[in-house]
Amino acid sequence: MDLQLRGKVAVVTGASAGIGLAVCEAFAAEGVSVVGGARHGPEREVAGLELVQVDLACSDGPERLVARAVELHGRLDVLVNNAGIGPVAAGFADEDDEDWSRVLEINLMAAVRSMRVALPHLCERGGTIINIASINARCPNPQIAAYSASKAALLSAGKSVATEYGARGVRVVTVSPGSVGTRMWLGPDGAAERLAAQAGTTAGEVVAEASAGIPRGRFATTEEVAACVVFLSSPPAAAVSGVELVVDGGSSPAM
Repeated sequence: MDLQLRGKVAVVTGASAGIGLAVCEAFAAEGVSVVGGARHGPEREVAGLELVQVDLACSDGPERLVARAVELHGRLDVLVNNAGIGPVAAGFADEDDEDWSRVLEINLMAAVRSMRVALPHLCERGGTIINIASINARCPNPQIAAYSASKAALLSAGKSVATEYGARGVRVVTVSPGSVGTRMWLGPDGAAERLAAQAGTTAGEVVAEASAGIPRGRFATTEEVAACVVFLSSPPAAAVSGVELVVDGGSSPAM
């Protein structure tokens, strides 16, 4: 299928690793000019990716990133809000005000600010916003209460923008992954290691147990999530807006 994306311009936040970097690669393979934002350089080089080192938790970070994309390419067609953190706590009471503020600033407010500065450009020709949430938006976990709440808020914010800006040619779609084989889950000090430390087991055992709870029997790959993002960003998906696509291998209990 021709996704009709060649010549488009996309901004991707959290672009240095994991889902964000996979999205950049998938866009570049479709002929999209990609401008990524992250605090650090990419884990691997991606032809067609211009990476802007920026702290998206700072109030001016999203504006600088979008401005750079428009400066380079003269337009903006797609915004992917992927930047996020997912600290693991022992329980709800173990996340203090500072923890909550940090999670909400990165997971929610960076996306809100990015949408706000991107919308004038997306309205010029019509465009798409893809927000990366999580199945925990609808299935909150007390060990990641702040993370779960931030993703639920992002889901709601995306619906509001889709409703207001649909008539102006802007679509907003939320992609909610389940467990994905990223550094956030599997890396040093990632969720698997933290959960293992709390339970007195090993990271491998945590991953095996989590995988056993997924009907597909495994974590999703970053490439699988990226493929969904790229399709939803494309003209063939023009009728899709204001909705959530769950990419979790069938593990969510909700219909």
